[in-house]
Amino acid sequence: MTSPKTKTLRLHYPVTVEDREVSEVTITRPKVKDLKAMDAALDGIKDKLDQGIVMAATLTGLPPEVIEELDAEDFTKLSEEVAGFFPQAKAHGTGAPSLPKPPIG
Repeated sequence: MTSPKTKTLRLHYPVTVEDREVSEVTITRPKVKDLKAMDAALDGIKDKLDQGIVMAATLTGLPPEVIEELDAEDFTKLSEEVAGFFPQAKAHGTGAPSLPKPPIG
């Protein structure tokens, strides 16, 4: 079974940025070029929240400023959806699932 290429998330709390209302976001399944773009955008960013904003912006096509305006509940749901596109690898030696890690340079 293949995963869908996109997922649309309806926001519980729409935001308005520069006279544009955003009531839903479409998350695109990442390709290698998206991972490269994230890697470049994450260069030097150590803060986990900022990393999440960059990843969400890359996969939604929205500017980071729009992601930053999202309600915390909507951002959490968006982050969970983004994480769902990454495979759950097994930790070496233990067989336990490891958490997906964002590509960091």
